[in-house]
Amino acid sequence: MSNPPSILVVDDQVDNLKLLFNALKPDYRVRVANSGAEALELLHSFEAPDLFLLDIMMPEMDGYALCQRLKTIPAASETPVIFLTARDRPEDEERGFEVGAVDYVTKPVNPRLVRARIKAQLALAVQLKQAQRAVQASNRLVARVTRERDDQQTQNALLAREIAEREQAEAALRESQARFARLTSQLAYRLFFFTNAPDGELLFVTEGFKRLLGGLTPEDAIGLSWRNLASWSPESLANVIEESRRWLSLGREKARFELCFRHPDDDLRQLEIHAYRIFDQEREQELIEGIALDVTEQRVLDARLRTLARAVEQAPVTITVTDIAGDILYVNPHFTRLSGYSQDEVRGKNSRLLKSGKHDNDFYRAMWDTLLRGETWRGELINKNKQGQLYWVEAAISPVFDDRGEVQNYVAVKQDIKDRKELERIKEDVERIMRHDLKTPLNVVINVPDLLLMDDSLSGELREDIELIREAGGRMLEMIELSLDLFKMETGQLNVSANPIDLMRIIKDVYASVAQPLKRKQLNLTLHQNDQLLPVDIATEGERRPVMVLADARLLGSMLGNLLTNAVEASPPGETIHLAIQEHDSAELELCNRGAVPAAMRPCFFEKYRTHGKASGTGLGTYSAKLMADTMGFELTMTTSDAEDRTCLHLRMPAVATAE
Repeated sequence: MSNPPSILVVDDQVDNLKLLFNALKPDYRVRVANSGAEALELLHSFEAPDLFLLDIMMPEMDGYALCQRLKTIPAASETPVIFLTARDRPEDEERGFEVGAVDYVTKPVNPRLVRARIKAQLALAVQLKQAQRAVQASNRLVARVTRERDDQQTQNALLAREIAEREQAEAALRESQARFARLTSQLAYRLFFFTNAPDGELLFVTEGFKRLLGGLTPEDAIGLSWRNLASWSPESLANVIEESRRWLSLGREKARFELCFRHPDDDLRQLEIHAYRIFDQEREQELIEGIALDVTEQRVLDARLRTLARAVEQAPVTITVTDIAGDILYVNPHFTRLSGYSQDEVRGKNSRLLKSGKHDNDFYRAMWDTLLRGETWRGELINKNKQGQLYWVEAAISPVFDDRGEVQNYVAVKQDIKDRKELERIKEDVERIMRHDLKTPLNVVINVPDLLLMDDSLSGELREDIELIREAGGRMLEMIELSLDLFKMETGQLNVSANPIDLMRIIKDVYASVAQPLKRKQLNLTLHQNDQLLPVDIATEGERRPVMVLADARLLGSMLGNLLTNAVEASPPGETIHLAIQEHDSAELELCNRGAVPAAMRPCFFEKYRTHGKASGTGLGTYSAKLMADTMGFELTMTTSDAEDRTCLHLRMPAVATAE
């Protein structure tokens, strides 16, 4: 069994060499070199390969120079060269073809595309060699017949031998053609080969033509102009026609184009065309041959990669990529803005560069234990910038795995939380002020009325005024406590103490707090318990049946007060507000008032700072009520109807069983 073709890959990037070596080794004998000099040394030590795959951008000797050197070496001068590079400008490709390359593949590398092009070029090289051998065989035949024309027996023997060789050559050519047919058949979903006249008439096309364009069969397309064979986009068609005209007028041998077209399936696709000029002896005419590749998926992937790159570059957080040792490979621009270090200053440095010294060894040991388990570490860090200043960040550090599931990199995403830390400091100051600086003098306001009320000589009117002072102080204290609780609820720091609470007593107290606003707007308030109408201002325990729920008494009273106040403010004068309680497995409270919630407010009814039609509204009433309900595990919802001109709030609370 003959050895597979050999390929020499030359690239100064080890990652590219590994990728290409792994992609090609199943089908070829592959040697690699990381410089032009090393490649030339390999040619002196080993047999020349069947194909060269060269990177252009290399130090000391680039791909162009190496290709020119190869063309001066007899053993390698006829070996096909394919350039593999990130350069995709037409002048770069033109120079590559001028120095002797047969193809030009742009990065990032698409292994399937590289293998297809290598296979096609090797097939063409084999055909060329076989044709050369056939010509040489014919020449030898003529020479031998001329020299030995007087010896008929010898001439016949030579003729028979030459015929046999020709038959072998023809068999080899048939095998080459069969191999080419298999190649075009197996890759018909990705490419097709073509030949056309300068005026655009299609002379030959492989079966991939129908697979990719989705229109005519190759047989039906022959003789037609390629311009009429697909729904080309007008812009790309005009560009290709102009570029073809310029290419042919300048006399260049090879060219590359891109064409977009609308497939019969109605999706837009892209072809990459690689064309070259030949002279057809039989037609005595110059023709254009080439290959068309479907690069739709590659272009989509390229676009996604560009979008991802832009997202990383423009992200308002720092993004750092390191190797498994923590040495920095990449940082985005926001890293520079936050740390003061440029990319060049930190590339190759260890991420310990930002270490502030404010975290102990146990902190970093726990971080690395998490990462080495293949998990994401999250936490807050104090880093040090280039100027030596410390700053807080919230960080998420994750491992990046390769195809084998092994960690190959770490990526760290960090967000500046200086403002949050400052807010936390301010919150602590405010809490200290409210708990100490405000509550200390408020205690006097609350306690002194108790002392004054001990005087039996006070008149009834004065005693009522003192009671009002004491109640106002108590409400002020509750407001301070509640404001602190709201902040804690928003940050998830409030510990709720749920106890059995009589909902009816809370309603009685809440009613007392809104009695004056109800009177001013001439509003009525009705109370139903299990469909039974009750007086709202229930004086004694015996006049009502308790409804026990699990709740925090202060939060429950404040929540119901906010909801009832909101209903009073929203109701037109002279209307009735309905409050109904139903006892099932849970206690359900319904509060309804006249007036529908405006359509614009409905989606954000419970959101913070949302208000409508209230000159002095803060937008905190329903927000704080919903926040307190969620904190206590209640379910608070709202329904409204334009047809009924009515709004209802529904509150579901866990009930506590009571003895009859």
